[in-house]
Amino acid sequence: MVRLFKLHKFSGLSAGVVLFILGFTGFFLDHKNWSFLYTVGFESVPASVFQHEKRLIEAYWVNADDESDIVVGSRRGVFQKSDGVFVKVLERECLALKGDGEHLYAATDDGLYRRENGQWKPYALGGHFINALAVSDNELLLSSDKKTLFLLDKQRAKVLLETGVSIPYKELVHDISLSRFVRDLHYGRGLFEGVSSLLINDYGALFLLLLSLSGYLVYLFIKLKKYPQCSRSLIRLHANIFAIIALVPLSILLITGIFLDHPKGLANFMRSVKIPHAFLPPVYSSLKEDVWSVDLYQNRYRIGNRYGVYESDDLVKWSMTNKGFAYRMKRIDEKLYISGMGAPNRILHNGKYEVLLNTPHMFKDINLQKGEEQFFSSMSKVALPQSKDTSLYAILLALHDGTFFSSWWVWVNDIAAALLFVLGVTGTIRYLKKKRLL
Repeated sequence: MVRLFKLHKFSGLSAGVVLFILGFTGFFLDHKNWSFLYTVGFESVPASVFQHEKRLIEAYWVNADDESDIVVGSRRGVFQKSDGVFVKVLERECLALKGDGEHLYAATDDGLYRRENGQWKPYALGGHFINALAVSDNELLLSSDKKTLFLLDKQRAKVLLETGVSIPYKELVHDISLSRFVRDLHYGRGLFEGVSSLLINDYGALFLLLLSLSGYLVYLFIKLKKYPQCSRSLIRLHANIFAIIALVPLSILLITGIFLDHPKGLANFMRSVKIPHAFLPPVYSSLKEDVWSVDLYQNRYRIGNRYGVYESDDLVKWSMTNKGFAYRMKRIDEKLYISGMGAPNRILHNGKYEVLLNTPHMFKDINLQKGEEQFFSSMSKVALPQSKDTSLYAILLALHDGTFFSSWWVWVNDIAAALLFVLGVTGTIRYLKKKRLL
């Protein structure tokens, strides 16, 4: 028992600070739609943090008739190029920009906006977080919170249909790669439908904060031989059945986190291992809240989710037409460009899907400039809005992946994750022995 205590104490003192950082940052990063993560900014941060700002750019639109007319949609707002400088023209999170030749539409965290005579005005669905948008001659198709589809009459901004997504079970029986499963689990969308998976992650993250903080305080109070009553209360808070339960989501997070820390070295292995659908959690047999992209063309509707592209002619009956995570979809005339996440980029033209070779992985937008396809991704070298500060989200992300400190800090995170496993085992054994259950 004494050896277990020493091992537990050594592991906690060694990894407690890193685990606190991982729990704190992970909790907020799981909630990407919280607007204050992008409105709160800091100026005095390491240069390495600014590289994460580019990941907040969600859309890059270039007017095909006037290539000096450039609009950028970001989690930090909508920016328009004016006299060679980007100016913020809309204080809303923007996840998509789509034009129809006459107007430009922005999918934001407060509904759909439209640019009219150079001014951005609310257009429809105020209060809805629009995550995907498609534009046709007469209609608009939108996804709200990845779960509700809206079909709008474009001229009147009137909702023609509001519906959820119900895909037949037979269209969902697909295996997935270990790579996809690991990411879904770590990002809080890999177990159950709705917010359940996210709440399980939150439970683990918050308990990690509590355990780290209470563990240090107990050690300090005992070392100083002060506040015995407070120490006993903290010990009860530190060692209880709820902490034992938290080890389940924490184990998932630490294992998947180690995998994600080394994407290059483990990529081939994770892609090659396939998990049969029969062994997948319930969410993979539903995907009611997994609409990442949308398209409409000639009375055919399409949605993209983690399995692939699904089509419908009535927004009710869906069937898969192309496999592979459809992260983004954008139509240019008769061609539909599909950005893959952990899957190849594709193009749909003349009724056939083809792989897009030599294109950036997970591209976020595409434009025709001088007749050539220009793909935009977080790696693209194009003119972007510049800011004197960096968002709270970028700082949290840099702290979480270790780049805030150094490129090698990822190994510190790995060691902390391994020590968390030791803490879980030793803490559980000590708790059970104390309760005389072992």
